[in-house]
Amino acid sequence: MIKPCRLVEIAQAYERGGAACLSVLTDEKYFKGSFENLELIRNAGVKCPLLCKEFIVDAWQIYNARVKGADAILLIAAVLPDLDIKYMSKICKILGMAVLVEVHNERELDRVLGIDGIELVGINNRNLETFEVDISNTKKLLEGERGQRIREKDIIVVGESGLFTPDDIAFVKEAGVRAVLVGESIVKQSDPGKGISGLFGQDISL
Repeated sequence: MIKPCRLVEIAQAYERGGAACLSVLTDEKYFKGSFENLELIRNAGVKCPLLCKEFIVDAWQIYNARVKGADAILLIAAVLPDLDIKYMSKICKILGMAVLVEVHNERELDRVLGIDGIELVGINNRNLETFEVDISNTKKLLEGERGQRIREKDIIVVGESGLFTPDDIAFVKEAGVRAVLVGESIVKQSDPGKGISGLFGQDISL
């Protein structure tokens, strides 16, 4: 488990390195995170928007995330029915929070594209059944009619999982991704700032 002071140092290093938003794990059962960590980072003066990365299944979690300093939440289409995504998205709008809806396959993306008001869609390249990672999943989901609908709706697509090199970033960007959510390839670096510049092949801190 990472010590609280180290969490703050990492968050500040990400911010200096050019991160546009910080994803903070709050799930305790599977990822040893906590809402207290979220609050700690926010109270430390980090100005980047904070995404609460949690298995959201109940509205109270959204309110709790907001109280602790979150600016955005993650909703996972694989675990939530459409009605819950709609309901929770409305709560977030009232609270002034952004919503990142995560999908893994064509069926989930089709469901999300049928929901009005969705502005951010994350494509996770990790297969939840096999845990295998394949970044070509992003390209597959953004091809053809689905990609056209995303462009028409002006939805921002966020690439997730399996992004370790500048070539990986270039690949998903060419497919239509406009932002990336990266954890493993940077968090293991001794210097997160250098990890970010190494991932993008350039200094993005300016």
